[in-house]
Amino acid sequence: MRLHFPIDQLWRQVRKMGAQERQYSLNAPVAEPVPDIVTRFNQGGAEIALEDVDVTGGVLGSHGAQIVLYIPDQGQGIDEVLKDGPKGKRVHVADCQTLEQMRQRNRFQRYQAVVNVTGDFNVFGFSMSQRQSVKDTARLRVCINCLKHLNYKGYVTERGQASQILSRFNLKDFFAEHSTLFRHLPTTFIEPKSGYADDWKEISRNFRARKNYSCESCRVDLNAHKNLLHCHHIDGNKRNNSVTNLQALCADCHRKQPLHDNMYVKAADLSVIQKLRKSQGVLGDTTDWNDLFQLIDPPYQGLLRLYRSRNEPKPEIGFGVMDASGKVSAEVEIAWPRAKFAVVDDEAAKLRLSALGWKAVTLEEALRKFRDGK
Repeated sequence: MRLHFPIDQLWRQVRKMGAQERQYSLNAPVAEPVPDIVTRFNQGGAEIALEDVDVTGGVLGSHGAQIVLYIPDQGQGIDEVLKDGPKGKRVHVADCQTLEQMRQRNRFQRYQAVVNVTGDFNVFGFSMSQRQSVKDTARLRVCINCLKHLNYKGYVTERGQASQILSRFNLKDFFAEHSTLFRHLPTTFIEPKSGYADDWKEISRNFRARKNYSCESCRVDLNAHKNLLHCHHIDGNKRNNSVTNLQALCADCHRKQPLHDNMYVKAADLSVIQKLRKSQGVLGDTTDWNDLFQLIDPPYQGLLRLYRSRNEPKPEIGFGVMDASGKVSAEVEIAWPRAKFAVVDDEAAKLRLSALGWKAVTLEEALRKFRDGK
């Protein structure tokens, strides 16, 4: 239905008030409001009902934001927890077996949901030494069952590496690695402008140009999307702009580097990078397993390692599924084209592939099948 809007009358009233006409557009996008769980980051999180906790790719979320669940009440063990955080109740990042057991015992509501990338959590309990209730912060450890559920960094499949993977776990890295799955990111991921040299933009532009806007790690050519090529400080010092300390990296390779400073990648940007990698031969059916682990979107890496451990055929990464007319109708991160099988983000993607004659499972379903031995 076409609506008539008396804009001329409106502008007459504007002029009567002594104001000037301004350019405007009725097509401006309306920003999605940021959920409370993100805006209340510095207030210790928010209470979230069970029905508002979502699972995306095996990872916990709520209202489009990634979250963690933990139990603030440490009981009479609070003294020990404040001395040694890892001895406290574990933090959950995935929908693991422990959470399933808590649901079955109707104890799920003991958990607090927070957007926390620091690792320090507000806790309380009854201090036996002080004979009173106390509140403070403790650096709690991630749940081992969560790491198993996701096969994070190969926690299940890489023999002898489990203890190292656990000790190196970092919530900042974890959130950055799973940023493509969520619409809203922690406010701490907004990179501060301070710390860089005054002429950093010019230094970065000139360096990337000398590298012909190509990633020095995966070799993807980003001349058509120069904003997706970053200039990385190898030692993490933003003022060390020596040529030997700089590296031109695509946004995906950049976030996977040590000292990446909380880099995150939007799903749309990763899609562009994967398309270019495919078209330029960086990704293809001849890509070996080790390169696939480096080039795949990190949320899928644990699953990919599980497939290799079962001697499954090697999949293709960043595959475009075509419709009957030969036009790419759907893009999937991991696929077996000959079998017309793919692993996708969500149920909506499953339905799209089904309409194209493909079979698909969500990343969460695939992880659960491996976990439950199905």
